[in-house]
Amino acid sequence: MVAEENSRALVINTAFLGDVALTTPLPRLLAENGWTVDALVIPQTAELLEDSPDIDQVLTYDKRRDRSLAGLKRRARTLRGRYDAVLVPHRSARSALLAFHSRTPLRVGYRPPRPPWPPGFADRRLRPHFTSLARLCFNRRVDYLLGRWEGLRMADLARGLGIEVPPDLNGRLGVNPADRRWAAAELERLPRPLVICFPGSVWPSKRYPAQSWSEVGWMLVHERHCGLLAAGSAAEREQVETLRSEVPGCRAAVDLNLGRLKALIAAADLVICNDSAPLHLAVCLSTPVVAVYGPTDPRFGFRAPAAHPHHHVRLEGLECRPCRLRPPRRCPLDHHNCLKRLPPETIAAAALQLLDSP
Repeated sequence: MVAEENSRALVINTAFLGDVALTTPLPRLLAENGWTVDALVIPQTAELLEDSPDIDQVLTYDKRRDRSLAGLKRRARTLRGRYDAVLVPHRSARSALLAFHSRTPLRVGYRPPRPPWPPGFADRRLRPHFTSLARLCFNRRVDYLLGRWEGLRMADLARGLGIEVPPDLNGRLGVNPADRRWAAAELERLPRPLVICFPGSVWPSKRYPAQSWSEVGWMLVHERHCGLLAAGSAAEREQVETLRSEVPGCRAAVDLNLGRLKALIAAADLVICNDSAPLHLAVCLSTPVVAVYGPTDPRFGFRAPAAHPHHHVRLEGLECRPCRLRPPRRCPLDHHNCLKRLPPETIAAAALQLLDSP
């Protein structure tokens, strides 16, 4: 579908920070095909999309504060008559109903995958769930392809508007000039290459042990005299402070707003993190990344795209991993071997290889 003059599309994703970052290839593709694109996200992730080159307006829906169906309908009414198409990569019933009650002429969502299952997805615990309301709420649906990089999988929704998805599409984020200046001042006393480590995660089961992070940091400083910055949210202060205190010269940045977080990642030579949001922000900001996987698996699609400089590090040969698509908060077998047995040397070697690459 070729966008007519003044055609507007709304992309709805009220999920976590990393999911919103993974959504960015979709508005980019729409914008490059003539659509004016708005995004609807939760308040906690809105700042991530500010200054985006592909998004005109960032709207919010506070689904925690107003969980009622009446509240959802009120928010949907504010969207009526504003858009020619709404695209929903979030697979929840709430997001589907929001699109439906907006009464937008074209409402695009996913069609769930069907057997035969690709390798690695025979276990239903490793397959995503889809709301049964999709048939009612969406009048155009596209296939959800298991194993595909999530950024392209979200961009696939553009097929519902007749737009082809190129294989090398990537998302992107904008960085405010004031935040760039702040990051430059914050980092000017750190040597290059500059490595930012994110030792935390919202999911406890995804966290590589704090002591092991310190060993990774020490190796990088010893081998390459890297500048090292440990960063994280306020809830991750303990992991960040452990790394800062145990590695000589390491500095810390905690509880940053999203604008400054983007600026730091954009200024870095390398990001090292768990399977968490900084991985996807690094991809959008063109920063090489080493991602550490424990209970999850890169083949689920939540990974870096093939063309981006990266390493996905995991312990091979464990029969218990992956646990399931959405990781548990703690190891179901109570040993957490997927991360405890992963040698720090493996992560450091992956990081040094990327730092030595052109």
